[in-house]
Amino acid sequence: MSAHTVTFPAAPSKGASLPPPDAPEPDTPLPEASALPDSAPVVFSARYLHRGHATTWSAELQRMVLATGLAAVFGGALGLRKGGLSLLFSALGVPAGILAIAAVAVPALAIVLALANAPLDAMDLIRATSRAAIRAGLLLAGLAPGFALLVVTCEEAVTVDILGFTALLFAGALAAHGFAADLTPSMAKAPARTRAAFGVALPAFLLFATVLAARVWWLALPVLTEVS
Repeated sequence: MSAHTVTFPAAPSKGASLPPPDAPEPDTPLPEASALPDSAPVVFSARYLHRGHATTWSAELQRMVLATGLAAVFGGALGLRKGGLSLLFSALGVPAGILAIAAVAVPALAIVLALANAPLDAMDLIRATSRAAIRAGLLLAGLAPGFALLVVTCEEAVTVDILGFTALLFAGALAAHGFAADLTPSMAKAPARTRAAFGVALPAFLLFATVLAARVWWLALPVLTEVS
């Protein structure tokens, strides 16, 4: 044997416990959802339908312009039935109904709510109006390809008339629901008298807006009145 002595670890005495094996390191905890980077792309519709209260006049104007542009796409699809100037008039006629409500019906509602001392300012009404308009515009733009195919292949004009007005009124109903949903929460803490006035003024406004838009569309969309 060599001069170097080989040593071995001493055996544990009887009754002594062995040291526990090394425990595996715990997994690194995942970060909270709020701490994750916001790298997901923003959906187009979510960008213009958000309910954030911080807004500007230019942002609401941009949303309104986009809404009328989307509605014009649907009007252009209706105008394909006759082509020519009818296409242009239809593309202008559908947004005209939306703009008529924003220019005539909404200011009238603002006056009534001001007399009732409602806790709403001009920006609240403008935000609700632009959001309602973009709702209608998105729906109409989504229906435009199908209607473009319908109007150039359907032989009976009455079918185009009925379906066209149905689509417009459905878009109006969607916009009206969004408009009411945006304004109602602000009235929750208002006095009972003010809430009662709002409960009467809002349905009257929605009825007036429906009649106004339907009248504008009836006059501005000859493709939908050719059977009259």
